[in-house]
Amino acid sequence: MLTGSTGTPASVGSHSTSTGQLVLAGLDAAPQAVAVIDGQRLLTARQLQQDAERWAALLTAHGVGVGHRVAVLMERSAAHIAAALGIISVGAAYQPSDPQLPAPRIRELLTQSRPTLLITDTDSAAAQLGPAGLPVVTPADTDRWTELAPAVRPDIGGGDTVYVMHTSGTTGRPKGVVVPHRALVRRFRWGQGVYPLGHGDRVLWHANVGFDFSVWEMLAPLAFGATVVVGDPKEAGDPDALAACLARDAITAVHFVPRMLGLVTGRLSAAQAAQLRYVFCGGAAMSAAARDAWLATYPWTLLFNQYGPTETCIDSTTFLCNGSEHSGEVPIGTPVDGTHVRVADHSLLPVAPGETGELLIGGTGLADGYLHQPERTAERFVTDPYGERLYRTGDLARLDPDGRLFHLGRLDRQIQINGVRTELGEIEHELLQHPDIQEAHVTALTRGADTIGTLAYVVTNAELTATAIRRHAAGLLPRTLVPTQIVRLNSPLPRTHKGEVDVQALRAAHALGL
Repeated sequence: MLTGSTGTPASVGSHSTSTGQLVLAGLDAAPQAVAVIDGQRLLTARQLQQDAERWAALLTAHGVGVGHRVAVLMERSAAHIAAALGIISVGAAYQPSDPQLPAPRIRELLTQSRPTLLITDTDSAAAQLGPAGLPVVTPADTDRWTELAPAVRPDIGGGDTVYVMHTSGTTGRPKGVVVPHRALVRRFRWGQGVYPLGHGDRVLWHANVGFDFSVWEMLAPLAFGATVVVGDPKEAGDPDALAACLARDAITAVHFVPRMLGLVTGRLSAAQAAQLRYVFCGGAAMSAAARDAWLATYPWTLLFNQYGPTETCIDSTTFLCNGSEHSGEVPIGTPVDGTHVRVADHSLLPVAPGETGELLIGGTGLADGYLHQPERTAERFVTDPYGERLYRTGDLARLDPDGRLFHLGRLDRQIQINGVRTELGEIEHELLQHPDIQEAHVTALTRGADTIGTLAYVVTNAELTATAIRRHAAGLLPRTLVPTQIVRLNSPLPRTHKGEVDVQALRAAHALGL
């Protein structure tokens, strides 16, 4: 059986250098405890270990080990957790893809990333989306694990890759962010020190599998004796269903994007939310109104505002909102353990407190770069004049005299939609793949302080309807990136004297119906 070092929940994995060791040690400490609740199915820690062992033996039989990547095309489930644990326990990197993505998008991700193997529970058509020769296995293949040799347990170093998570790219080419074990282990341990989990805690795994916080939701609770409750994918985005789940399954820790935080507030009675201890919020800017409404309704919960690009292993900074009610802005806080931040000028040198600059991040939590994209890696992961390796976030920020960071916007056209990082240039790129679209310009669509979608201005001389344009986009892009509204134009986009799209003129023409 796959095992880690023995110990109590308070000390499990204290010397672990890999995520697999850390998680397996937590499972070892309480083998009869319920580790995963997936609908009506309950798995003890020992049963989850056995399922992970089956995956590990199957992967070993396929020659998978340190230095390999295994793509996982599965919805959230107990089987998904076991597969991920099997992957990282043999030293390979976990590379998830959302099975709800359009088929061309999945094919592109697999072709670009070139994984060693694909794990999927989807139908046979989806399983053939990868490049020719890519081995495909399913949960049913683990049934013959007793015929296989035991899994190989290699030495896994902190610098080995634990996961690869894809993000939106400006040119239409998604970027695979390569994260090492040392970053994830540090992040798990830091979190356990700030908001400790233990026996009796239930953490809801409801983040999309392509969102890096999902890695924390499905693995960190197991490392520290808590239970993972698998959220129903069919209920994603439904605040009533989410509130009902929190009450029904006695969830003690949950993550929201800010918009969902506002929608769920008030849908739970105090009695239904009595067990809730930790609420994490990230993926977009939290408004002071959303913070105040939540804490006024559920004052016993600890509400954390968290910030972190995919390139920095889940979170880079955090702020405990309790006690800050009625202040004008919500900080993104201070760095997590092992992370360094700097608000810098164009020369990467620090600006004075109170001044605006670009937010740079360094330290243990930094990703290794972008998979198979050395030029993009060199562009965003830089070495400053002091010799420190830093990630250029493209985010504008300022430091206050107390050392707290405030997010002030972007240097580029990147936005967040319900926590999903979105490059507007990627949407434009895919719209232009239609032969009857000559030009496209996409902007954020907002409602109050929230970005709720995108507005696409499309230049076409053909009789293309907005529905047809959205259908084209939906065949190439994730659902969150498909334009919410389409404005058809028969004349070229207005431009400034520098050749850039004149957004003010465009909006004015749209408002006048031109």
